[in-house]
Amino acid sequence: MRTETRTNWSRSKSKALESLKHRVDALSAKSTATTAAKAPAKTVTSGQERIFLSLSGQINRGILYYDDGDTSDVLHVDNDNSSTRVRMVGKGQVTDDVAIGAQIEVQMESNSTAAINQMTDNGLGGASFTERKLEVFFDSKRLGRLWVGQGDTASNGTSEVDLSGTSVIGYSGIADMAGGLFFQANAPIVAGVNPRINQVFSNLDGLSRDDRIRYDTPKFAGLTASTSHISGGGWDAALRYAADYEKLGIKTAAAIAYADGSDINRFDGQVSGSLSLLHRSGLNGTFAAGTRSLEVAGRADANFHYGKIGYLADLLASGKTAFSIDYMQAEDVAATGDEATSYGMFAVQNLSEFGTQFYAGVRNHDLDRPGTAFDEVQAAIVGTRVKF
Repeated sequence: MRTETRTNWSRSKSKALESLKHRVDALSAKSTATTAAKAPAKTVTSGQERIFLSLSGQINRGILYYDDGDTSDVLHVDNDNSSTRVRMVGKGQVTDDVAIGAQIEVQMESNSTAAINQMTDNGLGGASFTERKLEVFFDSKRLGRLWVGQGDTASNGTSEVDLSGTSVIGYSGIADMAGGLFFQANAPIVAGVNPRINQVFSNLDGLSRDDRIRYDTPKFAGLTASTSHISGGGWDAALRYAADYEKLGIKTAAAIAYADGSDINRFDGQVSGSLSLLHRSGLNGTFAAGTRSLEVAGRADANFHYGKIGYLADLLASGKTAFSIDYMQAEDVAATGDEATSYGMFAVQNLSEFGTQFYAGVRNHDLDRPGTAFDEVQAAIVGTRVKF
């Protein structure tokens, strides 16, 4: 009798466990179906069977307020720190070691902060795309990467290494936030006479994007070397480094480059670089500097120095909150004797699961030019960038 009772109890327990398992499986299936309903299947396909195609991009819009010492206004802008753009990347794995691919990246900016100004405060930007990257590439884990076409030169970005989390609104390219604005003197603004912010500030960031051939070595001990040749004869070379020192709790990134643009009528030679450190506490620091030798008789070499201190905080579950302050001094960029200085404060809130950032920043711009007294220009911006 006792044995029969135990057998019946075991059967009842087994049935109860099986019933519970069915309920858990049903709930899991329902949850999966609900998630699938909220996140539709991705449908981007390639015209080539063995090429994987990805589509991505971003919209970056802001509201810009400025005061140039004489006038002030509120403008609705595309934030040129990280412009509105769309890209398509196709890539296929030929062997375990070799992959081939192609990339198209174009931008469309309406009222770009790099162009909008006191004289033209609306309607800037045509209803068409402008090129950023139109290139093919060949990847090898053993041999590195070869790029052919319109895209980043080896030196592009070497002045802009930044781990602060605030580069969407404030980084060494400080002219991007309100670069189209003119400095005001005691007279009406005259285009070609009054300098713009983006004419007197520059982070001398290499040869930008251009039609070129570029080669990157494989990464070795955190180091990658690059070189490129530009259509028309310019060339450059760069060295990049990235490492995570876990025992010290420090993440580091750095870059340095030399660029010769003499054959494409830009400058004799230019050296630029940047260094950024991020501690696990969230504290971070960034430094950038560069100098350019110009091909103009009597012109002094242009140079700049930039510094930033920041903090990355875990204030909200949605994503990191970043704060930073920075300072830049640029000399002889537009004319011999120019000394342009700027300082700013920035905050960025990430909504990580949705590729979204909300940001706010303020920046002061000052220009000292022999023989002319320009008013300072203050600018403030709030906005959002949504990536897809």
